Amino acid sequence: MKSKKNKLSNRERDDQLNYLFKSVYELSQELRMTRSLFENYIIWKKDVKKFTKHLQYEEAKRKSEAREAEQTTGSGAPKTDS
Repeated sequence: MKSKKNKLSNRERDDQLNYLFKSVYELSQELRMTRSLFENYIIWKKDVKKFTKHLQYEEAKRKSEAREAEQTTGSGAPKTDS
């Protein structure tokens, strides 16, 4: 009987899922608003070109770091001496 007491009912599970979906939706709305405010601030400060150049530099840096990490891990195959 104890196992049944700990088990959630379908209604409780649905309520928890609805709460989770609502929270995720609200978080995404906040993120969109923040992004919009940030984009408007960049435009207002007239730093669009400088910011775009910075983003391109950061993207290139991330890609090169990913390549280096991939090369250090290797293919996983053992090396053979010829």
